[in-house]
Amino acid sequence: MSNNKPTAKAIAKLNATTLFPEIRKEIEKNPSMFAIRGFFIFNITKRGAPMTEWYLLFQGFDAPVIVSQKRPEIPKAKRDETPIPVAILQVEDSDLMNFMSGGLTGPRGIVSGKIKIAGAIELAEQLEQIFLKAKGQEKTLAYLEHKRGKAEKARARL
Repeated sequence: MSNNKPTAKAIAKLNATTLFPEIRKEIEKNPSMFAIRGFFIFNITKRGAPMTEWYLLFQGFDAPVIVSQKRPEIPKAKRDETPIPVAILQVEDSDLMNFMSGGLTGPRGIVSGKIKIAGAIELAEQLEQIFLKAKGQEKTLAYLEHKRGKAEKARARL
C-alpha cells in the first residue's frame, strides 16, 4: 500500500512555501492596508495531487492578519457583525506563482480552470488587490530571479 501524502521535502520545494511567508512579511509591515474581513483557504496542488494548504485570515482592524500553514481558528462573529466570509481556492503551485506575479488574472484563472473557487466568490475577487498591496508581483519576480541564478550556477558547475 503506497502512501500518497507529500513529503516535507516535496512541500519545502513548492513555490507556495517560499511565496506565502514573503507575503506575510509585507502584510506585517503595513497591516492597516489590509483592513478587510475574510478567510482564504488555499489548496495547493502539483500535477493535480494535493500538496499542502495555506490559510490567510483577515480580521479587519481588530486583530493581526494570519498567514499560516496551520489552520487558524475563525473568531465567532460579534452580535452586531456578520460572520467572516470564507473563500476556498484550489490552484496548482506553478499557477499560484503566475497569479501572484500578475501573469494570470483571477477571471482568466477561473475561466481556464487553473483557479477553482468555492465559498465567498466576492471575497475571492479581492485577492488580486491583496497580492498587489502585499507586493506579490515584486516578491514573485525576485523569487524567480533567485531561482534562475541558482540554476545558472548549477549549470556552470557541470
